[in-house]
Amino acid sequence: MVNRKESRQVNFRVNDLEFERLEQMAKNAQMTVPTFCKMKAQGARMRTPKPPKIDNEGAKEIARQLRSIGNNVNQLAKATNARNSVSDDELQAIQKELEAIWQLFSEALQK
Repeated sequence: MVNRKESRQVNFRVNDLEFERLEQMAKNAQMTVPTFCKMKAQGARMRTPKPPKIDNEGAKEIARQLRSIGNNVNQLAKATNARNSVSDDELQAIQKELEAIWQLFSEALQK
């Protein structure tokens, strides 16, 4: 027999729609269905974590800058393969772009 903290088991039946709803609520609360049901039965008030909000324009700008960084990385890889080195100026330019995209991303998450 498995050694468990809880010695009693409670079973109940639900229809498919009820189970899907419980499953979705448990997923939103980042829990399993049994854990969710147990906490709800004990009167716990659970708040689902809110996803970060990024406005549409902010998302487009982040995507644009990521494409730009991707292009630069490809150019660096090509240059490195051709001459087996990367200049400090090239590395600093990429560092500045990464800092800018990080700043935009951070600001978008705080909205």
